[in-house]
Amino acid sequence: MARVYLIGVRGIPNRYGGFERLVEVLAPHLANQGHDVTVFCNDDPTVNENGAAEDRWMGVRRRFISVRSSGPLGTIEYDWRSFKEVPPGAVALIFGYGTGIFQRYLRQRGIPHAVNMDGIEWRREKWGRIARIWLRMNERSAARQAEILIADHPEIQRYLQNELGKPSTMIAYGVDDDALEPGDRSSLSHPLLDQYPDQSFSLVVARPEPENQIHVTLEAFERSAKKRPMVVLGNFEINDYGRQLRAKHSNVHFAGGVYNAPVLNELRRRSSLYIHGHSVGGTNPSLIEAMAAGALLAAHDNPFNRWVMGGHASGLFFKGAEDLAMHLDNPPPPALRESMIAAARQRCVEQFLWSRILDEYDSVIARLLQASR
Repeated sequence: MARVYLIGVRGIPNRYGGFERLVEVLAPHLANQGHDVTVFCNDDPTVNENGAAEDRWMGVRRRFISVRSSGPLGTIEYDWRSFKEVPPGAVALIFGYGTGIFQRYLRQRGIPHAVNMDGIEWRREKWGRIARIWLRMNERSAARQAEILIADHPEIQRYLQNELGKPSTMIAYGVDDDALEPGDRSSLSHPLLDQYPDQSFSLVVARPEPENQIHVTLEAFERSAKKRPMVVLGNFEINDYGRQLRAKHSNVHFAGGVYNAPVLNELRRRSSLYIHGHSVGGTNPSLIEAMAAGALLAAHDNPFNRWVMGGHASGLFFKGAEDLAMHLDNPPPPALRESMIAAARQRCVEQFLWSRILDEYDSVIARLLQASR
């Protein structure tokens, strides 16, 4: 068995996003396989409740890293300190390439490592010119240094091959079996569940970023003739884009974040239409979670979302506000709605169950161990 170090997440259990959810599932699995697993975590009181340098969580060592800087410099410092603590003889899994230049340190010490290359991060609209240069430089460095590149979507795999000349292993993102079989929901309690019965509202779950097309979604809502309530989940106070949208659309229910997974999935299931506007990136966790939950989906029409959903059989697509307003005003008849939901759930069973994803990561660890001999 191996010493396995996981780098690039803010912490576990997940309070942040997709990579954290992946590591929250993957790290205990690797520990159960007999590996000695360490996950680097931010020294944040919400995660490190006891103020210890390290502790154990579900068989995994959580190593807490404190930094003096904030913002992007704090991320760089956090990653550098994490990289420095990986000992010779270990293997590493890295999530994201934002500090790919530090992988040279692992390479020099003979530490085999794999990198999940995430989406094409430098293309995101939120980054300025300097940030994009930094990200592209680190993307290329990560691709050069790693023994294995992991792509979470065929489009990312093609990009890595065509743009960087690097082959990769395709491993998508997982969804819980209990999301597909939620069981008794009668005990769930939340004000939004009290407020919104079945198919009485449309739903958006997203960070306030331009590439998530929330401005397009809200424009479609304003154009819609039916004006069924729209609920938007997420923290819209974290940036100017979010605050401006909230101020402009006072007739939309910005309900903040919902971090209880069963409640969130029940809201997805109850919605008349679940709108997924993400336009860049690979396999989006929120999309497959909505598919598994039994939501009727309307997704931004791009190659990323089309592959995840498996095409028109699993839901609706929109290119702009006009398309989406039409979907809001003209929902599919009940039989077609149920057919789309069933197809989306079947797509999850075939492609996105955690059991399959974890088996594929086991194969990556085996290849890294072979490279270390």
